[in-house]
Amino acid sequence: MSTKELTPQAEIVIAAKRQALADRKLRTPIEAVRALASMQKRPKAVLNAVATDAQITLIGQIKYAQGKSELLNDYDPVATALRFVKTGIEAVSLLTDEYLYEGGLDDLVLVSRAINVPVVSQDYIFDEYQIVEARAAGASALMLSSAILESASLYALLSATQRNRMTGIVQVYDAEELKFALSLSPYVIGLSNFDPWTDEYVGDHIRKLRPLIPPNVGVMVTDGLQTLAEIEDIAGLGVHALLVRDTILDNPDQTAQLMSILKTFRSGSD
Repeated sequence: MSTKELTPQAEIVIAAKRQALADRKLRTPIEAVRALASMQKRPKAVLNAVATDAQITLIGQIKYAQGKSELLNDYDPVATALRFVKTGIEAVSLLTDEYLYEGGLDDLVLVSRAINVPVVSQDYIFDEYQIVEARAAGASALMLSSAILESASLYALLSATQRNRMTGIVQVYDAEELKFALSLSPYVIGLSNFDPWTDEYVGDHIRKLRPLIPPNVGVMVTDGLQTLAEIEDIAGLGVHALLVRDTILDNPDQTAQLMSILKTFRSGSD
């Protein structure tokens, strides 16, 4: 764990996830999960070469309503993913946190089989077992948060991600974390404007950290963006990938405007 204190909710979630993970390990040894992972198709590339060009990768974020279990009856990640693909997105991000919604990994399997673009797993990752699980479920990439991992653990888990041929997106929240993360030579750094220790919106995190990342490393914004204004603002910072919520992608007029905005930045004529 990080020496920084997480929010009480995050501490509770991680403690519950550790117990659930221990139970899964007892039921299914990691060797069995590795065998299943080895039978999956090769992961699709996610941002591995994005830093060498001017492209902005558009990633649709599938997110169920946390704390509103009555809405889960309407939650259909496969249908959402298929709708996203029709809009022209280049990858899908899926929350797979079984503490909040127990169907997470099962949904990852279904989504990865239903679409022909990469799937990114969003979760609290703190054990290699979870990485192998994600690969076995068809994930092509996953996020590793510096907020919950000590330096040695982050190094080990990023290495495990790469050994499983997936893209590791290392999320950082301050300059110190970024410096260490860059020493690990990641393909992608994830930036957020939400402080993980207070859960508050801090509007200048991305703006401050983006200039510190060298041009050979991809930069992904890991906040699910919900307005065209914030997309245009963040795209102007020279990032390589954006997470976009269904509030935009399910609206044809806003989707058309989004593509127009991205075309401007992709052409380098901002």
